[in-house]
Amino acid sequence: MSLPQQFFSIKHPFLVNCQILPADATLPNAAEFDAMIPAPFKLASQLNNIEAQALRPLRSLGENAHDLAEFLNLQSKKIDLMMNYILTLGTDNNQRLVGTEFGGSSLVFKNPDAIEIDRLLTLRIFIEDNNCAIFCVAKVNTCTEVDGQFDVNVEITMIDDEDQEQLVRTSLHVQSSQLKARAEQRKDNDAI
Repeated sequence: MSLPQQFFSIKHPFLVNCQILPADATLPNAAEFDAMIPAPFKLASQLNNIEAQALRPLRSLGENAHDLAEFLNLQSKKIDLMMNYILTLGTDNNQRLVGTEFGGSSLVFKNPDAIEIDRLLTLRIFIEDNNCAIFCVAKVNTCTEVDGQFDVNVEITMIDDEDQEQLVRTSLHVQSSQLKARAEQRKDNDAI
């Protein structure tokens, strides 16, 4: 379990379920936090960790491993899609909010109501890229009204180490995709 660290954030849409904890709630200890994590989120984290470990040895096999790695990635994608479906079944659609920015240590989401500063929340984060599903505890840093809704900026205060690593990897993957898209757009604009 990780405590707060600083990571960069990127603007990218995602879904988040937010549960506001009582005003007198305190940050859970490691055992309490582990008990709070829903079983499907623990399973998703373990599957992602196994996937990362399984693909590492293939890199040393050289060029012949490419087809095998591609096959394993496709199999993994099928499992990830099923896990994301299972995870979203356990969440209330009425609590599903739109996130606008995320990173390994913070995120921003839209909420219909203001949430007081320093209030603790539990979040279930769903980022379609890399089939990322994360459970964490966060603390509200700012809450700003924008166009009739509130942009809630939170600092992730408790997160499983593997989940934080996945969140960082996902942000890097999304950033890489955004940079490639911008480069192609510039290339297309230059061709005109």
